[in-house]
Amino acid sequence: MKTKQITKYLLAAAVVGLIFAGCKKAADTTTVTPTPADDAAQQSVTANDQTRVDNESNQSMDDCNSTLQGVSTTRGMESFPCGVTVDSTNAATGLLVLNYSGNNCAGTKSRTGSISIQLPYGGTPAHITRWKVVGAVVTLTYNNYKVTNLSDNKSITINGTHTVTNVSGGNMATLVSTSTPVIHKIRANMTILFDDGTTRAWGAARKRTFSFANSIISEKIEGDTTVGTYTNTVMWGTNRAGESFDVTIPTPVVENIAGTSCLYKPLSGVRVLNGIAHVVTLTYGVTSSGAPSTDPCPYGWKADWTNAQGVAKEVVKAY
Repeated sequence: MKTKQITKYLLAAAVVGLIFAGCKKAADTTTVTPTPADDAAQQSVTANDQTRVDNESNQSMDDCNSTLQGVSTTRGMESFPCGVTVDSTNAATGLLVLNYSGNNCAGTKSRTGSISIQLPYGGTPAHITRWKVVGAVVTLTYNNYKVTNLSDNKSITINGTHTVTNVSGGNMATLVSTSTPVIHKIRANMTILFDDGTTRAWGAARKRTFSFANSIISEKIEGDTTVGTYTNTVMWGTNRAGESFDVTIPTPVVENIAGTSCLYKPLSGVRVLNGIAHVVTLTYGVTSSGAPSTDPCPYGWKADWTNAQGVAKEVVKAY
């Protein structure tokens, strides 16, 4: 196969960008000096960068997973990704290459670059280990994988590797037919190029658990390592300002990835951005007022932090 059908239930996860503004209330009635504009702006950049990298990493892994499968049993729940071709020239040795050269199907992003997918290959006689085998490991190599939001022309470019282990075995076909959860663990070492020319090294450790019910495939995302004193860590690195950070997930993030119109919009969960100037807590699946939502497609997320003057800040943002 030179170009192969790519399904879009995909394995992944993800989060929307954050823009901080506004003041919820002061901790007491004492008059305080307003937070400097650059304080909120810096936190906005840091949070937005992290969530974008996490989101694009998860969704690109989903492209790779579906390329490895091409499962017909779930076609009714999927659509073909746009602007992607698959080079299978070296498929006999377990190597596939995704080449990106256009907009996604929703017309919201432009993607360029490539991702190489290497399945385990070896043994006597030499053979490929199938992706659905328990413990199978696939290595994804990102080569100038650039994603640009068409709404604001903001972009990130990812280079580096993701190693994905199929902990449970199985795939989306077995998930749909048996409703037995599929579990993947990811380890990533990335170099991120931001649109202002800043380059930073980031790492990630995720556990993704996929479930099927009521014709919907959903995923639960959890942090999967400990960094220093931070448990349930999902991502770490250095932000544009040169601050070291660690992102933890104290409450798993849950979202739908196939079978509904509300895809990749977290229904619930909490992430905490530690190590930056002021710790930020992100709560997903809220109403426009910031209260927990019971809607099947929530309004968005809220972010809470305390600024340098001890003032509690909160912002609610739509997905």
